[in-house]
Amino acid sequence: MRYGSRRTMTNALAMVAGLVLAGAAAAQSGTRMRSESVHNGHRVSVHTTGAVRFSDDDRGVTYVEPGARMVIEEEGPGEPERRVEYRAADGGVRRSFFRDGRAVQPDGDDEAWIARALLRAIRESGANAPERTARIYRRGGTNAVLDEIRQIGSDGSKTRYYTALLRLPLRAGETARVLRDAGNRIGSDGDKQRTLAVLLERRSISADEWVALFEAAARIGSDGDKSRLLIAALARDPLDDDAARDAFFRTAGGIGSDGDKARVLIQAAARDPFADADGRDGFFRTAAGIGSDGDKSRVLIAALGGGARRETVVEAIRTARGIGSDGDKARVLSAVPGAFLRDRAVTAAYQETLRTIGSDGDRARAASRLAGSLR
Repeated sequence: MRYGSRRTMTNALAMVAGLVLAGAAAAQSGTRMRSESVHNGHRVSVHTTGAVRFSDDDRGVTYVEPGARMVIEEEGPGEPERRVEYRAADGGVRRSFFRDGRAVQPDGDDEAWIARALLRAIRESGANAPERTARIYRRGGTNAVLDEIRQIGSDGSKTRYYTALLRLPLRAGETARVLRDAGNRIGSDGDKQRTLAVLLERRSISADEWVALFEAAARIGSDGDKSRLLIAALARDPLDDDAARDAFFRTAGGIGSDGDKARVLIQAAARDPFADADGRDGFFRTAAGIGSDGDKSRVLIAALGGGARRETVVEAIRTARGIGSDGDKARVLSAVPGAFLRDRAVTAAYQETLRTIGSDGDRARAASRLAGSLR
């Protein structure tokens, strides 16, 4: 059957943890993979029904689980249809080759095709990714590994290679480059988030690496995946560096979900990003972008807690003017620490926000609190 020209399509069905890695025990079986890609009339498919292991030089199959097989097929306009099968036989592996549906001995062109097809299967399955990554890195460094990843279509397989590369002792500046590359090349939000999170395993993370992480995270489309990564990053205190903090708030500002954005900012408030004007500006600018009055008020109340500074209190009160709900706005004012209600700048901001409350009851309750503190 021939396939007409169409957009690239890749389907990976029942792909469970890729192919079993080289060196794993033979008992690790039961792995199955079916993948297919179609591009400009060419169809390539890989199908495995059990555990398969490859040689260290990527040129052969060293093990196939008894009763299982691996089949690689390719067909396209103007080319013969080729298929190669690997099965367990007599304690080893038997290879069979088919051209245009007939079993034949492969010639030189066929052998070259088999080598390419096998390498494609290794790449797309992610098999031996840590070992292959280390071997490629020793031979050609980070550039060579990134070039290898560019040959891979599967996001899951890309993730395995990026993860393995990030766990190597890379040179200065290389980690940031790998993070940005992963942010650009991995399409799946979940795979991208998991890849970037590998950085958090490091004992130390430089400011440049934090910036690269947050810039790559900005390319995650899923608000849930993006917010989970940012919250996990906060546990490592990335907000001490000015550039990292700015990148963090830019990425947080790109979260579309008010709930997810609020969760990130509430966690950020607990890390006290308010020590300087730039930190306060980044936090409250991001908070102002929250559409939900309830979520925005919760963020501002979080900023007012835990030993808030005078400047932070003023900014929280001013940001509260953007809350449409009178009740939520009044709740923010009620959270202002009493110790600041005699401060001139805080009092002025409080009165200005108070005047934007339309509800007589909410405005009266907030006004009475201020009046009581001034007696």
